[in-house]
Amino acid sequence: MKKSVFMFCCALCIAFWGITANQAEAVMKLQLAHEQPEIHPYHIGAVEFAKLVKEYSKGEMEVTIFSNGTMGKASALAESCSMGTMDFASVFSIILEAYSPKFGVLTMPYCFRDWDHSDKVLDGPIGDELKASVESKGIKVLAFWRNGLAEVHSRMPIRTPEDIKGKKLRIQEGPSYAALSKALGTVTTPMSFGEVYSALQLGTVYAQTQTINNIYASKMFEVGKYFTKINMNFNTQPFIMSMQLWKSLTPEQQDIIERAALGATKAERAYHVKDTQTSYDGFVKGGGKVIELNKAELEKWKDVCAPVYKDPQFSAVMEIFNRIQKQ
Repeated sequence: MKKSVFMFCCALCIAFWGITANQAEAVMKLQLAHEQPEIHPYHIGAVEFAKLVKEYSKGEMEVTIFSNGTMGKASALAESCSMGTMDFASVFSIILEAYSPKFGVLTMPYCFRDWDHSDKVLDGPIGDELKASVESKGIKVLAFWRNGLAEVHSRMPIRTPEDIKGKKLRIQEGPSYAALSKALGTVTTPMSFGEVYSALQLGTVYAQTQTINNIYASKMFEVGKYFTKINMNFNTQPFIMSMQLWKSLTPEQQDIIERAALGATKAERAYHVKDTQTSYDGFVKGGGKVIELNKAELEKWKDVCAPVYKDPQFSAVMEIFNRIQKQ
């Protein structure tokens, strides 16, 4: 009798261990990487996405987040998604120009009037058009997050385009930014985001086009004390995933990912509004100076950008740009 009870208990244990092992195997482990610190809106969006994926899948899907560029630079993350070796990533829109020239429209100066305009366009048919343009390259764009309003961050005060002419300007790699640098008459110095702090510190670059959110989160106010509000570009941050992974998912799993991305986008954009004010306050508190321009001064910056719009290499991009202006 005792032997029978013992054998029964052993069988229950084995069954329990088997169920536990199968449950562990059933959990789909996924990875999400970005290049910013944990206080940045991208990370807030990533955390919300991971939370919702786990909630909607009832624990059957789990997302691990890698911040601060620990899994590579934004360009490397996009390539990894394209190749299927990274599941999700938040990357700069200009990075996707290498996969589809259409994405160049998002870095055209003065493309959007405000954030509401940007959100409306990118959540609609034009956004869908941009998303579709990179799918054949192995990238699925789930949403467009808010990066920030690109201004001029510098070591010395800048008010007019003449103030920056001939100076070394850090830009992201991409045709539209190269054309902008040429129009401004600056010395083009492409480099990754992670290299900018030391470049400003050492004087390798004089200025950069950058958002207040990125500057404050990365403490760049320590090496560049001036921030000129030229209102040039409402930078967006595509939240992407591997198309290879997407195709491997069931319709139910795809629905979970899309719903989670929608919720994460709402959270990221809402946090971005608060973070922008926090970043301005932190920049000034850290010894930085924000330079506000009047209407006439802003027009000078818009005028100097005119050659970019007329550049033949952007004719297809300008067709999309003109459609955006009508919305």
